[in-house]
Amino acid sequence: MTKNVFVESINMETQTVFHNNGSINIYPCDFELGQHIVSGGTVVSQKGRMTTEDDGRSKFMPYAQNCGSRYKPLFDTAHGEVKETKQSVIMTFRFPKKLGKALIEALFAEECEEVKAFIKTRRTLTEW
Repeated sequence: MTKNVFVESINMETQTVFHNNGSINIYPCDFELGQHIVSGGTVVSQKGRMTTEDDGRSKFMPYAQNCGSRYKPLFDTAHGEVKETKQSVIMTFRFPKKLGKALIEALFAEECEEVKAFIKTRRTLTEW
């Protein structure tokens, strides 16, 4: 079930500030003040994707909520994992710094071999 973020679809005149670092601040114009547009409270935090065109037109699309993970796990090692999305196979490794360079280097080589062995088990024409 989708939770409404705003009480309704609203057009509002705003002042928008685009910062060099990518931050965007949007302020209602003075004559718009006094409206209450957030559903179920006074502040809402949203996750999503914002795109901005060269002329300043911007669009925010919220991420889908409660629809499962975008990653499908395929294989794990002690410090790594192989997972997939619709378009990619992703291999990641995370080693605690306290292990030191020599041990991290040795473990990385060992776990890369484990990942290679996993990949070899996949069919030649794998669609992952």
